[in-house]
Amino acid sequence: MRRTEITPRPNWRERCDAVGFTFYDLESEGGRPYWSEAAAYVFDPSEIELLERATAELFARCMDAVEFVVREGRFDEFGIPQQFHALVRDSWNDDDPTVYGRFDLAYHDGRARAGDAHRASAPTVTLLEFNADTPTSLVETAAAQWQWLEEQQAAGVLPADADQFNAVHELLVEQWEHIRSARWGVAPGARLHLASLRDAGDGELIVEDFDTVAYMAETAKAAGFDPKLVFMEDLAFSVDRGVFLDADDEEVHRIFKLYPWEWMITEQFGAFLPNSRFVTRWVEPPWKLLLSNKQLLVVLWELFPGHPNLLPAFTTPDALPTPGAGHVAKPRLGREGANVRVFDGAGAVVAQNDGGYGEEGFVFQERARFSAIDGKTPVIGSWVVGETPAGIDLRETGGPITGDLAEFVPHVILPAGTESI
Repeated sequence: MRRTEITPRPNWRERCDAVGFTFYDLESEGGRPYWSEAAAYVFDPSEIELLERATAELFARCMDAVEFVVREGRFDEFGIPQQFHALVRDSWNDDDPTVYGRFDLAYHDGRARAGDAHRASAPTVTLLEFNADTPTSLVETAAAQWQWLEEQQAAGVLPADADQFNAVHELLVEQWEHIRSARWGVAPGARLHLASLRDAGDGELIVEDFDTVAYMAETAKAAGFDPKLVFMEDLAFSVDRGVFLDADDEEVHRIFKLYPWEWMITEQFGAFLPNSRFVTRWVEPPWKLLLSNKQLLVVLWELFPGHPNLLPAFTTPDALPTPGAGHVAKPRLGREGANVRVFDGAGAVVAQNDGGYGEEGFVFQERARFSAIDGKTPVIGSWVVGETPAGIDLRETGGPITGDLAEFVPHVILPAGTESI
């Protein structure tokens, strides 16, 4: 893997708009736009094969972890209130369908950094966390970076044999079709509500969430659903009818929501969720409460200690087994790097982010190693659609914490031995 500078498209903003990706100018590090196509990450096919295998392996082990937690009844460790234990258990036992998720991965290509005590080794892929309930960066992954690839090939900036690990769009359509026909048994034209949060209390539309849900609606429509975009703030519950309603008083029987389960179960209508599970079917399903919580990292290491794709993770830093490796403290329910602290091998804080998380507790994970990219820490987002590895994205930052100021950089696959583009 390497990072290389590349000529941006002269009209890249207009082209991003054309695929429904409109938040490209959100401010990132140094005031730069969130979408950055002045560079690209270059992979060879063997590296992509490694990432794909690791993603499939990690998803399988996560399913093992959910099964273990459900069978052992260890919901309290995840902060799930008692009245929702049965909801999560029944959702898992009934195999409520999932659409997607995104692993955040650290990739180290095996090369030693200058002055690094580690000698050259085999490439490694390690799990940082699993965004299993409300992953974003979807439209820029599935649509914008694929458009970038095709148009840069047409312009001669990228070679004709360039490729990209990116089947997200096609697999989303297939998964929605599977859910519609095989799982829910509804005919083409069935209504599917899709919900996001309108604003954060300031009256300003959360454009990132809206664009993500609008794109998901396109894939659901291609699979035969009749999509309707709504806002979570407008949903209500009718006690008389025993069903959730949208702002038009239409009953909500099937709904995709870009809204965390851990918020839903603590809010006004949370008490109605268990008894209405077969009336209103939610995607992602309730069992994702066990995957979107970083306590998952602790359970994975408990079940699979020494696994090559996992980092040691515990509920106390004293239990970490590798002195001098450094570690990271992560809030169990944190997002976008909020309240993350990075420690060196001596236990001193070397980086930290502020935020509103942490009351739910922390997990402590050994610090990951990344490939030597000058001045950048690239985190690979590896997508799963259904149970299938579907593609990757990359977000980079100048520090060790990938937060809300990280920039999105497209990637390209070139044949082994290709030195430049």
